[in-house]
Amino acid sequence: MHENETFFEDLFQNATAMAAVMDKDGGILKINKKAVELFLGADNSEESAIGRNIFEFIHDEDKSKVIRLWKESISDKKEVTYQVRMKAADGRIMYLLISGRPIVKDGEVVSFQYQALDMIDQKVQEQNLLHKASMETLGQVAGGFAHDFNNLLTVINGYSEIMLGSIDKSHPFYSKIYQICQAGTQASLLTQKILEFSRKTKPECRDLDINQELSDQETILRRVIGANTQLTIIKKEGLKKVRIDPTQLSKMLLNLVINAHDAMPKGGEITIETGVETVDEANASGYDNIGHGEYFMLSVKDTGIGMSEEVKVHIFDPFFSTLGTGKGIGLWTVNNMVKSSGGAASVESRPGEGTTLRILLPFTQEEKAADSLSADKADAYDQVDGKTILVVEDDDTVRELVSEILRQKGHTIMTARNGGDALQLARQHEGRIDLLITDMVMRRIDGIMLSKKMQSILPDIKIMLMSGYGNDVVKEEELKDITFLQKPFLPNELVQKVGQIFSGS
Repeated sequence: MHENETFFEDLFQNATAMAAVMDKDGGILKINKKAVELFLGADNSEESAIGRNIFEFIHDEDKSKVIRLWKESISDKKEVTYQVRMKAADGRIMYLLISGRPIVKDGEVVSFQYQALDMIDQKVQEQNLLHKASMETLGQVAGGFAHDFNNLLTVINGYSEIMLGSIDKSHPFYSKIYQICQAGTQASLLTQKILEFSRKTKPECRDLDINQELSDQETILRRVIGANTQLTIIKKEGLKKVRIDPTQLSKMLLNLVINAHDAMPKGGEITIETGVETVDEANASGYDNIGHGEYFMLSVKDTGIGMSEEVKVHIFDPFFSTLGTGKGIGLWTVNNMVKSSGGAASVESRPGEGTTLRILLPFTQEEKAADSLSADKADAYDQVDGKTILVVEDDDTVRELVSEILRQKGHTIMTARNGGDALQLARQHEGRIDLLITDMVMRRIDGIMLSKKMQSILPDIKIMLMSGYGNDVVKEEELKDITFLQKPFLPNELVQKVGQIFSGS
């Protein structure tokens, strides 16, 4: 009997799940090492927990639910299983799955026994699923908005560029048209960023100039923080590029700025700064899992409420927050993005003195030459003419613009409003059709389906797809032997794409 008691005592004390026995009012009678460590800290013993009430460790918002289930379990003498939030000794909120049962002797409940399993991994997965679902919905809305807006920008930018090229610089309207072109370019960048935020593709790392990315996203960041917060961006010039997924970088910047803004409920100042930081023996302890050397440094500083040392320890924990319900996953997400790019993050803060969140990212090992067209090639592509091109676009203004640009380059243009009309034209046309330029998203027959049907009628025809969505809406295998042109585009971009198709580039 003594051996059995020793065995079960050891089993209880060293179980991986938290376990305890309470009296009918919640007073702790017995508790295992795992529960003591989490509720009171590793330096405490079972004796320090005996007599304390289990309800003091329940999250305030969950106490009424737990008390109700507790009373039902005791009055009905039944087991209960439920999820609950409890407060750890270090301030963390634990998501636990509780399984409890009343201990009955002579028909009366004399105590209550429970076990608890940590549910944080499941909660993270649930949050990720909710986030993914919301992002998919946002993606559909943003994609439709961006597609329509990119059609408008294609027309605005296209005709502005044509007008700019047709009048002398001394003309009084030249500077005004130039401003329209500049505004159109900025609007194009905004729609591109909207698509990147909601895109569902896998991360694709590229060598990025983060200073340039900051310039591109400045308008969006200013919109997010509102009028009562000042945003200052300080960029160190001459920095090498960083290899990172541009979509992740965009989300990272957005999360950091939103977090800084939330720390200043009455307004304040956010300063974003770029530079170089050297990690060595002196400061390596401030960053996790990165080696010594030079890194790209991105810091976001706010003049907000600041944080205590206890809060700073948990700032990158999932669901940890000092800002109330619904917060707490942003910095955890940022930290994961940074780590996936081979970098590290740290935080400096004091109560009442604001917070500086510093991110280090490795520089690219090699600077790749820019992938741009040489002047000779661009001129050669411009000189391609005399082709018969079928333009299929359901937006009348975009179709007319594309047709006008290509006619000016000496091409013969046929047009159709939809895929059905295009196929009928192709069957009735007695001559050769060299190129099909079609919008990707159209009713009934989309661009990919039209391309396949057209190639069955005219095997030698070349294909160019246009879309206001990103090229990620097209499967890679579908783009074989097909050129893609992202809307909005400028006239010279369209001309060069057509030139590349016929030159075999």
